[in-house]
Amino acid sequence: MSSYRPPAGSQRRERRETPRDSAARRIGSILWPSFFAAGVATMVFFAIVDPIELAHITWPRFEISRQAGYTIGFFMFWLCTASACLFTAILISPPPLDDRTPTL
Repeated sequence: MSSYRPPAGSQRRERRETPRDSAARRIGSILWPSFFAAGVATMVFFAIVDPIELAHITWPRFEISRQAGYTIGFFMFWLCTASACLFTAILISPPPLDDRTPTL
């Protein structure tokens, strides 16, 4: 719990939707960092694991090229990191304002 108190005489500003709070901005704040995290995870993972060998272990009946393995791996990592970013965005979003919220 924070012990911060605003200075005397300051007024509390109400939170209002602005053009900067657009849906594109919200979606971008989830997808952009997850894109970078997926890129790093892909580089680290495939520096150790060969996608051809991984394909033979997981899907022995399918012939997958090395480039397709990198692509599938990247999108899998991007999906995982995007879901983590989405969950974080949900957790840190402020509660909705209602008319019953007391003002200071």
